[in-house]
Amino acid sequence: MNKQLIKQVAKVIGKKLAVHELNIVNAANEVIQDDDAKTVITAFDWGDTPQGCDFWHYIYCGVWPYNYTRGKS
Repeated sequence: MNKQLIKQVAKVIGKKLAVHELNIVNAANEVIQDDDAKTVITAFDWGDTPQGCDFWHYIYCGVWPYNYTRGKS
């Protein structure tokens, strides 16, 4: 897995969740990926991922992408 992508996504959601979400993308056979990509915007087609376009757009913009508040239950 591309360490630069992990770092970029981890800045928004933390390393553990970044690895988890990127593993979901890696497991999706229909997603065409660029393993040498330096940024999330060029790594894969967001709309083809299980998480969807909005999720990765939030990540790209540095916004918490989940529908709950971090640190609250």
